[in-house]
Amino acid sequence: MKLIEKQDYVVYDNGMMLNSKQPMQHIYVCLVSTKDYIFYIPKKTVGMFVVFNAAKIHQLFDGVTIEEGVKRLIGKAETVEELENSMINLLENDDKCIHKIADKKSFKFKSFLGKHTLRMSNGPLTWSSVMPVEKKDSKEFRLFHNLSL
Repeated sequence: MKLIEKQDYVVYDNGMMLNSKQPMQHIYVCLVSTKDYIFYIPKKTVGMFVVFNAAKIHQLFDGVTIEEGVKRLIGKAETVEELENSMINLLENDDKCIHKIADKKSFKFKSFLGKHTLRMSNGPLTWSSVMPVEKKDSKEFRLFHNLSL
């Protein structure tokens, strides 16, 4: 059975992520989410040090863009679990890029000037936040997770 976008998963080509492990960096990501997981596929890092190897991920997609490669990966998945496992394998089980929602102590959206930012944490010193770049996508992302502000 083919997965249904906005029901089984959401994908956004342009997102921006920050986290407590690299607080001085803005990481531009392709964002994929199921009801149980949030996945950040790094595209570009802006900050003091380059930590993510977006070129490595790009090579795994046979020369197509990261966004196109992610969409192909989603298209191959028959179930949500298969999609989640494919994403975990792609991201090499990296806890900066893979977030299991049930494991988070805090999972909530904040809004500022119409943008909805997801903030997840396991305590005050371990956090990650992400938002789709487009305003309409950030609202849709919040609605997919059935969370109010």
